[in-house]
Amino acid sequence: MISVVALHCLAGAVTGSVFAVRALLTLVALVLTECVGVTIAWGTSMGLWSLGSLIAIQVGYLGGVCLRSALEHVGIAEPIARPRHRH
Repeated sequence: MISVVALHCLAGAVTGSVFAVRALLTLVALVLTECVGVTIAWGTSMGLWSLGSLIAIQVGYLGGVCLRSALEHVGIAEPIARPRHRH
């Protein structure tokens, strides 16, 4: 189960370094559904491990955002393109 938590953390880090917050919300919804399914299928103790996966996604996303920011600051990565709003 620890490997599952580690993979969720890695998925969050990749998502945080590439995508915006909407992708995080989608991931959280998917992992929350996974948590409910695991709890129903295998019981409460496995459901608690699944909650660890939910936390790992969010921590990984935060790490990915920080990594992207550091790479942009150094000049290695380009800032994410933001569309201009017309008024």
